[in-house]
Amino acid sequence: MMTQALVKTEINLESKNETIHGKVWGQKTEEIKFRHSRFNGLVLLPYMTEERMNLLAEFPTRDGDVYVVTYMKSATTWLAQIIREIAKPTMPEGLTEEDVLGGTVPCLEAANFQHLAAYPSPRHMVTHLPYSLTPKNSQQNLKYIYNARNPRDVAVSMFHYMRVLEKLDWDGTWDEFLGYFMKGDVPYGSYFDHVLEWWAHRNDENVLFLKYEDLKKAPVEYITKIAEFLGYSLSRQEAERVSEECSFSAMKANKNTNYDRYRHQIYKKESDFNFMRKGIVGDWQNHFSHEQLAEFNQLYASRMNGTGLDFEFTIQ
Repeated sequence: MMTQALVKTEINLESKNETIHGKVWGQKTEEIKFRHSRFNGLVLLPYMTEERMNLLAEFPTRDGDVYVVTYMKSATTWLAQIIREIAKPTMPEGLTEEDVLGGTVPCLEAANFQHLAAYPSPRHMVTHLPYSLTPKNSQQNLKYIYNARNPRDVAVSMFHYMRVLEKLDWDGTWDEFLGYFMKGDVPYGSYFDHVLEWWAHRNDENVLFLKYEDLKKAPVEYITKIAEFLGYSLSRQEAERVSEECSFSAMKANKNTNYDRYRHQIYKKESDFNFMRKGIVGDWQNHFSHEQLAEFNQLYASRMNGTGLDFEFTIQ
């Protein structure tokens, strides 16, 4: 249960900001030319102020909570839809899909905690928080599904997304963005820090560590694995049905997954951006120059060699 102080703080925050997207948050700097906030040195989305981050640090967890965790643009929405098809979570009475970003699988960072308190158990939430900032409670049965995607495609997808986010107020070049990405000066900080911090916990009983490229190659196998982790047993036929319902084409046509319902809250007014953009492995080949790839590969090797974590950058 939320403490009275936490409820009051949440109400105060929301009174200043009728919706989380209703105010211009953050700042631009000479080094980072998109609007952003910082918390303990970590670059974050503009609305994630110190006040908001302190609230998240006190988030009241509940036994049975499931957190779907990704670095930005690492198939968060895909995993959330798989969860919907497996666990069939529902909205609290009195709330609609329009009220909460993510609907039945809400986004932890953007949600009103009073809304989240109303969700029936088990709650399923998505978050981009690093391991150190993700809610935990050793006295409760909390589960975490982490999905990692190869960093070249993450960078490309993140670049296109950040250019259309109204609250970031940025339309920079690919070259400029890649510089930010390689330095870790993007929302949620360094890709490598984020992924490796979760990779270090891959053998924890309550953590399921997945890779986007594996899920693309063998969706039925990994959907079955996700279901088992959550305590469900799916037949082959059921897993195939979930795979079909969660295919890129099905999700692009689904108003609950293509984010069109949130377009007016998120994107620049002139943008015709599709949240479900490509959903492929290897789009990085259309963006990286030879020089950029060489520099990026050097960084990748310096951070990933010896960790045991590697990625496929193209799949057949």
